[in-house]
Order: sequence, then structure tokens, then C-alpha cells
Amino acid sequence: MSAASSTLFELARWQPAADRADPIDLLEEQERDRLPWLLPERHRRMAQSPFAFYRGTPVVMAADLGSAPHSGLEVQLCGDAHLLNFGFYASPERALLFDINDFDETCRGPFEWDLKRLVTSLVIAARSLGLSDAWQQTLARHGVRAYRREMRSLAQQPRLEVWYRRIDIVSLIAELPHQSFRTHLQQVTAQARERDSRQAVRKLCTSGPDGALRFCHAPPLIWRHQEMAPEVGLTEDLALRVQHTYEGYLNSVRPEIRQLLSAYRIVDTASKAVGVGSVGTRCSIGLLQGPRDDDVLVLQSKQAQRSVLADHATSASPEHHGQRVVEGQRLMQTVSDPFLGWTTNAHHEHIYWRHLRDWKGAVQLERLDPHALDLYGRLCAITLAKAHARSGDRIAITDCMAEGKRFDEAIAAFAMAYADQSAADDQRLHAAIARGRLAIADG
Repeated sequence: MSAASSTLFELARWQPAADRADPIDLLEEQERDRLPWLLPERHRRMAQSPFAFYRGTPVVMAADLGSAPHSGLEVQLCGDAHLLNFGFYASPERALLFDINDFDETCRGPFEWDLKRLVTSLVIAARSLGLSDAWQQTLARHGVRAYRREMRSLAQQPRLEVWYRRIDIVSLIAELPHQSFRTHLQQVTAQARERDSRQAVRKLCTSGPDGALRFCHAPPLIWRHQEMAPEVGLTEDLALRVQHTYEGYLNSVRPEIRQLLSAYRIVDTASKAVGVGSVGTRCSIGLLQGPRDDDVLVLQSKQAQRSVLADHATSASPEHHGQRVVEGQRLMQTVSDPFLGWTTNAHHEHIYWRHLRDWKGAVQLERLDPHALDLYGRLCAITLAKAHARSGDRIAITDCMAEGKRFDEAIAAFAMAYADQSAADDQRLHAAIARGRLAIADG
């Protein structure tokens, strides 16, 4: 067996380690530092479907990938590159972009870790639509092939062209051969353009007795900080804590954004549960008011914990996890949110800040037919290749994939096998809930 064939065999093989950690143990370990009153909601969201379980358990796959052989070809990883961590958002020039949009787990590591997670998510999504094994294998191979061919194309281009490459959504939609997918993307992008701070205010805010805007208090998912009981161990007034945290954030943003924000003041804050895997971390929203009544801005702060891949990363990350997330995002995206920044809160937790709902939108997987899912998987794959090419050796990665179809089949075989593993782990989650080991929220 040649060295290249041996590498392919190792990349394709999924065999649980003899000492593989129990996935429920890993979840409970991860939850020790999370807000306990939100954990039942996290379990409820994860239990909704096998894909939701997969979304919520990057810590499990990270442990599995980290214990297996790898290529050693380092890139900046998303760390959780499943299908729903890609989406639409606005550029500062008010153009609609498509890119990776979640970086909580970002770190340096072998390129195939992201590729394997993405292609496995494609298989799990295909199963959720009831597609056959043959369809699942086809979708997986097509996803890998799209990544491989895009990386090969990028390897032949000057570095600056790679650096500035972006996905032109308008042209992409116009050229799609599949009518229903084209229609769905048109609907999603139209809705995304309506999601901005003013829309967020209409949905999340109300007028107080004094007529001033404030967040709606809607437990258990939205808790207005002014209406929460004082937190044990914190003696400083809430307004001072918010101001100190905000000032720390301002010190991390670019000077022109600091100048822009100088015209705004924070008028209210609230905790808001978001996502699936993130539920239980400290996530908040801040309402900022400018000089006019309609001059509003909603920022979101999210707790940044240690990456699930940190124990297996091939290079060190910044010590501040908010800084790690922000710098990873800026490196992987062609254009990033100008409001990105980081700081440390009164709990000594690392957090990062971003613009809430600035033209953000995502494809609805359940509305895709097999051909649309195939096209969407390819779109995510070429987007991932673009992100990896910005931070890694695109020529060496292309050489690693030189066996072409055999490489596609190797990663697809891994994805099929790991989707089986994830399904078995999902059943363990349901068993733990049934036994009362994990609490679950109603509804």
C-alpha cells in the first residue's frame, strides 16, 4: 500500500477508541460552568432531532477527531462546520454575503476536521429528509468533491485574489439550475434584508412607563437584567457593571467604530438564550440609543469558553477566548462584522460582542429536496475551502487530495460511519433524559 493510499485509509476509517469517552459524560463536563437554569432548555433543543443533537455536541466529535490520525496540514478551523453554521449577513457596504457564521470553537488544526464535520452534517441532514443510503453517499461525495475542486482552483490563484474572494449571492442565485432552491434562497435573502436593529427592537422591545424603550421580560428565554434578582458575589451596581464591560469592549474595537459608538448610550440589557450548543453560556443583548428616536442599535455579547478542540489544536490560540473567536472570524471570513470585539465581564468570564441580526439569515434544511440539499452542501463546501485557503497552505492541501475521487470516497465513507455513531450517541441522550439523568424543559 502506498503512503498516499495509507493516508486515505486512515482518513476514511472510523473506529471508536477502546477508551472512548461517554458522550453524556462529555456533555455534563461541559455544562459544569454553564447557567444551571438554562440546561433543561439546552437538552430540550438537542433532543428535537438527530441533527439538533449533532449541532449541540461538537465536544463529542472533537474528542473523536483529536484521538484519530490526521493530515497535519494546519488551517484556522471553524471548529463546528455543520450546514447550519453557514449563512447570510450584511457587509459594511450593505451587500448581502454568504459565509461561515459561527466561530465559538475556532482554533488552529488539520483542515479535514472541519471537512469531516461538514460532510457528516450533510449525511445527517439527508437522513432527516428520509433519503436512501445511495443518496447520502452521493451527497457526501459531492460535498467533498466541491471542496477539493475549489481548493485546487484557489491553489492556482495569487494569494491576494484568494484573500479577497467572496460569494456573490445575487449572481449565484441567478445561475442556479434548480428552480425550487433558487426560490427558497430568494425568500431567505429577502427575509434576511429585513432583519436589522430596528426589526430586533420591534420584536424584542416595548415602551416602559416613562415611554423609553426597554427589552421585554419573557422568562425563561429572555430575562431583563433590571428585573432579575441580584447575583450572589457581585456587589457592584448593575449599571456600573454594564458600563465597565462595555468600556472594555470599546477598547477592543477599531478606532472608527469606537467613534461611531460614541454617539450611542446603553439604555437596557437582557439575557437571551441562543442556538443549541450555546444554551447555558452567558449570552446577553444590549439596546443602544442614538441621538434620534429611530437611531437604535442592538448588540449581542456571548460568553466564549475554551474551544472543544483546544486539547487537540496544533497551535496555540490567544489566551482570551473572546479574542480567539473574533480573530478567528476575521481570518476565515472575507468580510466581517465591524462591531466585533471582546472583553471580560464582572464574573471574570471571556465574552465577545457582535451586531445582532444584521441581515442574518439561514437556509431551512427541512424545506430542501435532495437536489437542493446537494447544491447547498456544495455551496457550504466551497465556502469552507475559501476560508481554509486564507489561513493554510492551499497548495499542500491540494496535494493531499491529489487522488481525487478516492479522496472524495474516503471522506464520504467516514461521514457515513460517523453519522451512525452520532445516531447512537443521540439515543444515549434520550436514554439519559428518560432515566432522569438529564433534566429537560417543557415545550
